[in-house]
Amino acid sequence: MAIFETGSRAINSLLGGGIRTGLITDIFGESGSGKSQLCFTVCSNYARQHGSTAVFVDTAGTFRPERIVEISGSESALDKIVYLRALSTIDQENAIGKIQEMAPKLVVIDSLTSLFSAEFTGPSRHVAIMHYLHELAMLAINLDCAIIVTNMVRNAPITVVDQGGHNVSTAIVPSEQREFLGQSVSLYTHVKLKLEIVNPADSIFKAILLHPPGKEPALFSIGRSGVCDP
Repeated sequence: MAIFETGSRAINSLLGGGIRTGLITDIFGESGSGKSQLCFTVCSNYARQHGSTAVFVDTAGTFRPERIVEISGSESALDKIVYLRALSTIDQENAIGKIQEMAPKLVVIDSLTSLFSAEFTGPSRHVAIMHYLHELAMLAINLDCAIIVTNMVRNAPITVVDQGGHNVSTAIVPSEQREFLGQSVSLYTHVKLKLEIVNPADSIFKAILLHPPGKEPALFSIGRSGVCDP
């Protein structure tokens, strides 16, 4: 098992050293919470420290090669990152075959559910994402590679019923953030990390380890060198 650094000692400690091979690490949070920046930083550190290539599967047009160069400090880092643009779930699924051929030690999928959200509805959406994640889990195990997936959140209404049977949630907390397709995603992901915005003006963010639980959240920042400690 290998471990890849995130750029933040606090997040590394939270994850037991960093991103581990053989596992799927699920990183989710609202827009602007640092999901893609964390992926860029892990890829940049990997390209700088390891001889083999990483694979970045981009489903939402989020990849920024200039950011990889800025974080790594070298344009040669891009030579060690294979970029795959997925425009449909078929592209996303076909990327698994390409990854098997390349046998990388690091795979990033940013984001996991955006294309499935657009192409599927209802129960079929859950079935499709679970099938895809099962294939990813087998890939992580068979290749002993680290797989990072990012995911979005949605605002879900909270139901709070009083003694009379009335929903009074809007008087307390109208909604809460939940991971999109969270229950289905949780079946096949091994590590779940939620990112939150704490103070955008000072670039302060928070990483919360939801699975495995038991550790205090870690604060981190995002600067020119990517994800780092505040």
